[in-house]
Amino acid sequence: MAQHRLAKTRAVTKPINSDPQQQFQEHWATIDKLQRNIAAKQQRQDEVLARFRQDVLPIEHQFIQSLYDKTTRLLSFADKKSLGKYDREALLAWIEDELDELSNHPFNEQVDLDALRQQFFALNKVRDVEPTQDEIERFRLYVEELYGSDGQLSDAELIEMMADPEKMITVLRRLFGNEESTLDENENGEGYGDDDNDDDADYDDDDANGGGTDQTLGNAQRTLDSLLKSPEVHKMYKKLANILHPDREPDPAKKQEKHLLMVQLSKAKKSHDVWTILEMYHRYWDPAFQFNQAEIPAINALMQHRINTLTAQLAESENPHSLSGMIWAKFGGKTTKSIDNKFRKHIEQLQQMIEEQTQQRNQLRSLAVLKRYLSPLRAQLDFDRDMDEFY
Repeated sequence: MAQHRLAKTRAVTKPINSDPQQQFQEHWATIDKLQRNIAAKQQRQDEVLARFRQDVLPIEHQFIQSLYDKTTRLLSFADKKSLGKYDREALLAWIEDELDELSNHPFNEQVDLDALRQQFFALNKVRDVEPTQDEIERFRLYVEELYGSDGQLSDAELIEMMADPEKMITVLRRLFGNEESTLDENENGEGYGDDDNDDDADYDDDDANGGGTDQTLGNAQRTLDSLLKSPEVHKMYKKLANILHPDREPDPAKKQEKHLLMVQLSKAKKSHDVWTILEMYHRYWDPAFQFNQAEIPAINALMQHRINTLTAQLAESENPHSLSGMIWAKFGGKTTKSIDNKFRKHIEQLQQMIEEQTQQRNQLRSLAVLKRYLSPLRAQLDFDRDMDEFY
């Protein structure tokens, strides 16, 4: 009986077109597609970001305020003399966790965290006992994680820093300079702005990845610069200005559209943005436009660089380190229904968290209630201590 085997297949690779004019047209099509994709994605992200700011951000602020108010209530118990040593230890651990959550929340700008930290550190000044060696080492590791080094601080210096927030700030600034302000900026979600892609930076990246040589792109750029002064581009501009001038358009809607296009064209001329002039000419006047044989190789090299830049920009648009990228990663979706569901679930979760924080704050009006909350925290701390002694 004959055995049938699947025929082996080879990956089909798209052949590189050797015709410079055909390459030019393909590059135009690729650039146009990438620009449309970037514009569409940016529009979707802007819409989601605007919706977040309107519908969600006020509730995020409500949650932060509720957590802040509860933490303030917890701090009011910390200096009570009738609070036992281990209960106080559990309370301070609870407060520290809440402070961490407040500090790391990206939308905490409306609460005074410094005041809260000062109260917390002041309480640590009046500790019943000196910190243990394990606590000192944990604090040392904490400093190393934040700054990449412990600054060769002695145990005595670390103890002083643990007890005195002013001392800690002074020492860290002396050792690590502006690192603290950089950390605060990142923790607060500031500095996550939507930075524009820099063509020079992308140029360096492409060169490092074998995207082209300095000489090739340099020649291409000089060719492009020379086009700005050429009669050919001047004629392109004149033709575009003629067909896009709003005064010659009777339809009001089209008149406004042409006004915006004319503004774009004028800005391109003033800023020597030959790419915009060429793209507008290609789109609104002559889609089959071609450069001459002498110029086309350098232009193709520059267009390939432009494609690489746009491809990187498209990927960067979803970077979660930017505000719009972070919001899109949380709420973005392929359909309106999917986005609506994500917003609805997040808002419901926030409202539940606000209710929980408010309920806890309202209940925490006596030491008896506080101790009921502290009981599981004490048990966890006892377990951790037992495990440390075991190992």
